[in-house]
Amino acid sequence: MARRWRKPLLTMLAATAASITMFPILWMLLISLKTQREALSLPPRLIFMPVFDAYASLWSRGGFAQGLANSAMVSLLTLAFCVFVGGLAAYAMSRFAFVGARTMLFAMLVTRIFPPVALITPYFLTLSALGLQDTLAGLAIAYVAMNLPLAVWMLKGYFDAIPIEIEQCAMIDGATRWQAATRITLPLIAPGLAATSVFVFVGAWNEFLFALVLTSRLARTLPTRIAEFVGDTGIDWPQIMAASAIALAPVLIATFILQRHIAQGLTAGAIKG
Repeated sequence: MARRWRKPLLTMLAATAASITMFPILWMLLISLKTQREALSLPPRLIFMPVFDAYASLWSRGGFAQGLANSAMVSLLTLAFCVFVGGLAAYAMSRFAFVGARTMLFAMLVTRIFPPVALITPYFLTLSALGLQDTLAGLAIAYVAMNLPLAVWMLKGYFDAIPIEIEQCAMIDGATRWQAATRITLPLIAPGLAATSVFVFVGAWNEFLFALVLTSRLARTLPTRIAEFVGDTGIDWPQIMAASAIALAPVLIATFILQRHIAQGLTAGAIKG
């Protein structure tokens, strides 16, 4: 009897959890397709004629397109550097026993313990001294420093899950260490690379505090531009919801495309070879 009701109950719980998770996103999309008057109406109108005025007006708003381009550039730079350098570091720590490896890993973990607000002043002073304040390069450096430890820890777990004997067999057959790592091990941890890439990209794409403090005009990113929609005269809810939907789109697209690899990567990263 219990087994008979188990599947419907689990399905109902899953549907409830999905509905709770998706409701804010659906509500955001609905508001973005309304006029300001309809967005403020009480009770809320669920049946209305959708309009795209909020999306059209975003591109004429000063700084929005530049903020979108800045976010894309900084996030992609952060992603490329963290995955490449983090992959090399994780491979070295996984495959080679050297003095200080555990200490280095622990030191990277400690950097994730500090709240970002405690680190913002040292970053600001350092970038200002280097002449990198309010630049995409300076912001990317800060994001790399925040996300590189996460990339190393995640990728090390995926490398540990691949037996080293596979590479040793390839090297016995004549492959170099680099060939064994790139042609054999790297494809095997592709799901892990996908999961790590999504975490790093989302961390850089959604970051607000560092972008707010470390930039002032030229390097403003999308989250800081959206915050500027809140003014003294009120909030244009359709515009801010449209901007939020545009900001959410790349993350959702990447997650849906890579969802199978992300699930496999998160599972594989928990297994030690």
